[in-house]
Amino acid sequence: MDAELCDICQREERVLVTKDLDFTDSFLLRHKPALLLLISTGNINNRDLEAIFRARLSDIVTAFALSSFVELDRDGIIIHG
Repeated sequence: MDAELCDICQREERVLVTKDLDFTDSFLLRHKPALLLLISTGNINNRDLEAIFRARLSDIVTAFALSSFVELDRDGIIIHG
């Protein structure tokens, strides 16, 4: 299933948004998916996660202009080189 998601994201030039660290390993080892947004907020309810995401959306878009791997946590974004 993970490989299928990566293939779809590659083919359709989409960002894979996940909390699953397996995708981080895949990105670092094989650069798949091509664009990865890791959500590292820990346990959080959907309403609070959506609020964080909405507040940081423009920063996330800007970060993807600089890097293929971006992380969103409770305090902001991390741009991985």
